[in-house]
Amino acid sequence: MKTQIKLILITILVFLIGFTSVTSARVQPTYAIVNCKIYAVSGPPIEKGTIIVRDGLIKAVGPADKVAVPEDAEVIEAEGLFAYPGLIDANTSSFLEVRRPTAPTARTSTAPQPAPRQHPELEALDHLKYKKTTLDNLHKIGVTTILVVPQTGILPGQSVLLNLNGDTIEPMVVVHPFALHVNFTTVRGGYPSSVMGTMSYLRQSFFDTQHYAQHKSLFTASANGLKRPVYDPFLEALVPFVVNRKPVVFNCANLEDIKRALRLIKEFKLNGFLAGVNEAWRVVGLVKEAKIPLLVSLDFKPPFTSSFANQGNELKERAEKEIYPANAANLHKEGVTFALASGGVKTSDILKNIQKAIEKGLPREEALKAMTLTPARFLGVDNIMGSLEAGKIANIVLTSEEIFDKKAQVRRVFVDGESFEIKQPPKKAQKPTTLNLTGRWDATLTGAMGKMEFTMNLEQDGNQISGKMVSDFGEWAISDGILSGNEITFTITGEAMGRTVDLAFSGQAEEDTIEGAITIMGSTAELQAKRSPGSPG
Repeated sequence: MKTQIKLILITILVFLIGFTSVTSARVQPTYAIVNCKIYAVSGPPIEKGTIIVRDGLIKAVGPADKVAVPEDAEVIEAEGLFAYPGLIDANTSSFLEVRRPTAPTARTSTAPQPAPRQHPELEALDHLKYKKTTLDNLHKIGVTTILVVPQTGILPGQSVLLNLNGDTIEPMVVVHPFALHVNFTTVRGGYPSSVMGTMSYLRQSFFDTQHYAQHKSLFTASANGLKRPVYDPFLEALVPFVVNRKPVVFNCANLEDIKRALRLIKEFKLNGFLAGVNEAWRVVGLVKEAKIPLLVSLDFKPPFTSSFANQGNELKERAEKEIYPANAANLHKEGVTFALASGGVKTSDILKNIQKAIEKGLPREEALKAMTLTPARFLGVDNIMGSLEAGKIANIVLTSEEIFDKKAQVRRVFVDGESFEIKQPPKKAQKPTTLNLTGRWDATLTGAMGKMEFTMNLEQDGNQISGKMVSDFGEWAISDGILSGNEITFTITGEAMGRTVDLAFSGQAEEDTIEGAITIMGSTAELQAKRSPGSPG
C-alpha cells in the first residue's frame, strides 16, 4: 500500500513539476513602474509617478514628467495602482523551527543554574526552514522584511533580519544576529518558578556578564598577576548585548513587564527595546521618559498574565475588541513613536488588525510609518529601506486600493528588486453558504495507481477556506479556498523533490462530507473527505 501511495503522489508531482509554471516571476535587470500614485513615506504623495528599479535598487522616483524611462527598462503599467515601501514586521516567528538542546548550557558563574530552555547563544538563523507558502502569504499582504525572533524561554536567543527575496534563506539575511530577546516567563518545576525569581535570575546573569567581560579585558591588557578567566559560553553569548550594547528586546505582556524591563534597561544601561506592550498606554509617562523603541503588537488577545484576562469574559472581550486595538492611537496622541509588529498574530490577520487600530483613532499615515520607516529606523536599516527613495533597496508594494483599505489587494511586490506577481483569486460571484467546514477531516485521494490517506485541518472565515493537509509525506498548506454555496475550491501547496508544487481542487461540500477532484493535464485523482469524529461542525 505504501508503494502505491508513493507512486500516485510521484505521478501527480511529475505532472506538476513538468507542466506547472513558476508563480513568481523573476526580475529583469531594469524596471520602470509608471503612472502609479506613490506613497514614499519620506515625503508627500506623488499623484502620478514613476519608479525606476535597476540592480535591486531604486534608481529614481518622482513625478512622471521628471523621471525618464530607460530604453532597456521593462515598463510596468501601474495606472490606478498605489506604490508603497515594503512593509516591515519587526517581531515574528515566520520560518522558525527551533530544536533546542537537551541539556543545559554549562556555567561557571555564580548565578543560579538555568533550566535547559535558557539559551541566549541560540541564533534564529540556524533554525529557519524556508517555506514558499510562508513567503507567499507575507507577500500577499505587502510584507517584504521580517525580524525573526526565537520564542521559548527567558533567554530564548538572538533574532535575524530577513528580506523576503527568493527561495532560500541565506540570500535573505540583512542583519545577523540583530538582538538578544528576553521573556518574563518562569520555569515549570525548576528555577526560576516566579516572575520575581526571573527578575533575580536576569539581574544576576547581567551582573555576571559584566564581571566576566571586565575580567577578560583586564587579563588581555595585562595578564601578569591575573588568573586566566575560564571560558563560559553562556556569558560569552550575553557579552555583546549586556556590555557592548547590541540591542536587547524585552517582550512585555502587561504593564508590570514594561516596568520590569525599564528597570533592567536603566540599571544595566542596555540598548533596550520593548516588544508586545499592548498595555503601554497604562504607563505612557514612563514610556515617554524612557525614549526607547517600541514594537507594538498587533495581537489584541489579552495574555493570561494580564488583568484584563482574569476579571471575567466581558472585560476580556472588551480588551480584545476595544482597549488593545486603541493602544497605538493612545500612544500616538501622547507623542510616542512606535513600530507595529505582528507579535504572534496570524499573517492573514495583520492588515485586519492594522485596520482595527485605524478605526480606533490611529491616523493612516502614522500606521504606514509604523510598518515602514519607523521599524527600519529602530532596526538600524533606514539608510537602505523603509521609504521609496533613490539609492535604497527596491522593496516596493503595488496595491489596487490604498494599502489599509479593506478592499485593497496586493498586485505585485519587489524585494531586492526581484519581482513577484501575486495570484488573484477568481472573480466569480460567491453564493452565500450555511456550511461551516472548520475542523478536522479524514480524506482519501484515489487515482489509477491506488489510494493515499491523509487529514485536512480546515479553517473557515466567511467564504474563505484555509488550513493544512497532513500525510506521511509531511504537512502541506491549504490556501486560496472559496466556498460558494456548496461548491468548494482550494489549492494544496507543498515541497516535494526540491520543488514547490500546487494541487488545485474543486468539488462539492456538505456539513460532514467533501467530494471532488484534482485535475492534472486531463487526468484526475478523486478526493473524498469525511468530518473526523468529534470535530466541530
